[in-house]
Amino acid sequence: MLSPPATLADGGATLARLKAGVQAERAALQTRFRETADGPMVLREHRRLVDRVLKEMWRQLRLPAPLALLAVGGYGRGELYPHSDVDVLVLLQDPASVGLATQIEKLVGRLWDTGLELAHSVRTVAECVEEARKDVTVMTSLLEARQLAGNRGLFARFDRARGECLDAKVFFKAKRLEQEQRHTKFQDSPYSLEPNLKEAPGGLRD
Repeated sequence: MLSPPATLADGGATLARLKAGVQAERAALQTRFRETADGPMVLREHRRLVDRVLKEMWRQLRLPAPLALLAVGGYGRGELYPHSDVDVLVLLQDPASVGLATQIEKLVGRLWDTGLELAHSVRTVAECVEEARKDVTVMTSLLEARQLAGNRGLFARFDRARGECLDAKVFFKAKRLEQEQRHTKFQDSPYSLEPNLKEAPGGLRD
């Protein structure tokens, strides 16, 4: 679990309402799951809940136009487990000024205060491309990105750049190697007493 940044004190009424709503809806989803054993429903409705919270907080803070908020990774794909980190990307048109960085920190702090366990990154389109080319994990996360709020034109630029930097053959080979290395680490060990449900062969990663 990530450690939250410092709490920001202003906007207490909205924050309290959102936090209470998150707690109540998560409890309701837990009850529905116990009654129905419908896992896909829980993932879908939990994602919708978090979408609403993120969009409302973005509106409340009135962040400037040349920004976009993206869901990435499993959250971007629409699958959000109850105790998963909420993976988001704040997409910039240009490198952040001191003032803009402060506003983004405020957004992140308030989202933590609602009870969401945020895993966030802040990048320009060019920085996204640079990191994706260096790290197949970043590329995988960005492939599943969807826009939640902010500037649509900026997201369109990101979408084009993402497609242009993707070499399908290179990506597939890198993912295959990544999987083989992970399987070796979590399965091919004489000291493995029990499987890792997330990382082992046939686990959630696969």
